[in-house]
Amino acid sequence: MIRYTDTTVFNVDAQTIVNTINCVGVMGAGLALEFQLRFPEMERDYVERCKEKKVEVGRPYLYKEYDSPWILNFPTKNHWKYPSRIEWIEQGLKYFAANYQKGGITSAAFPKLGCSRGGLEWNEVSPLIEKYLQELDIDIFICEDTETEASGTEAIMVQMLNNIDSLSWCSELGIRSDIKRKIASSTPIYRFRDLSKLEGIGKQTYNDVFRSLYSLANQDFVQKPELVNLDLFTQTNEYLNQPIDREEEKLSFSSELIDLATENVSSETQPIEAVETNLSQPQYDNLFYVVLPSLEKALTVPQTPDEVAEGFNHPRKIVINWLKEAEKLGKIKKIQSRPIKYIATSSVPVNQLECFAI
Repeated sequence: MIRYTDTTVFNVDAQTIVNTINCVGVMGAGLALEFQLRFPEMERDYVERCKEKKVEVGRPYLYKEYDSPWILNFPTKNHWKYPSRIEWIEQGLKYFAANYQKGGITSAAFPKLGCSRGGLEWNEVSPLIEKYLQELDIDIFICEDTETEASGTEAIMVQMLNNIDSLSWCSELGIRSDIKRKIASSTPIYRFRDLSKLEGIGKQTYNDVFRSLYSLANQDFVQKPELVNLDLFTQTNEYLNQPIDREEEKLSFSSELIDLATENVSSETQPIEAVETNLSQPQYDNLFYVVLPSLEKALTVPQTPDEVAEGFNHPRKIVINWLKEAEKLGKIKKIQSRPIKYIATSSVPVNQLECFAI
């Protein structure tokens, strides 16, 4: 069965994802470059295969060294300098249909083969995909990559990119101050590849930034297919268990409370139970600013701190810190109810918050 989606091959729940390649060992642009940056071991294997003349059009091959995903390298052109040919696409699709069962493929995500940098028209390629893949007994995802905003791991990377002035990754990577200003002045960036279009951002800078943010995204989080799934932000045991050498304090802070009965805004001091406020840097900053957009999404309906902690599968103390910081930024408001709940300020006008009273 064929399923069409507007996302990329990296964001679908497929056992095997398809990479478009040439036969001379260069993954220098487009989708192939992203595969190279995400899967460097696969790229090294591909280069060796090309040196040994083992890569040819019409014969896609599987790379299975990663537990997930498997990668199907699909040659769409002989040399990166020259365009794809429609007959090479057809030969490769025919070969895939004849051999996918032998390779153990149970589902696959395909990009628009030979289009974009390959020079072919999608209205030429899509009928061939339908012809050879429609009747296969596995799920085939056709990823058109037309999203205007990033999703999945790319969305985490874009959030870190857009918060370049607030996070530490830029100084750790050694980005020049003029390049940092260039990126900051161009935000918001909606797709990571748009970074390469900025004047003054060379290929090496782009590659370095991609590798760094991709590493951070996968270091701090367990990747899930959909960014809106709150479990995307489940942290590794290594991070959650790192020691914090300080005593916990009882904190209180003043915040604006929405009076649901009178629609008046008052200031009231609320006690907060023991909160860790000195998480090691820079991991905490990177984590909070990346989580913030999904925290706002989660709070489009009122939730208690316990409900938020359960949804994000995080300790309550860390979640309380997130809520405190988000409230300081004006992203969320505390609702005067019992128990205390929070809601995103962008979700409804303040004068309508009384509808959430309990």
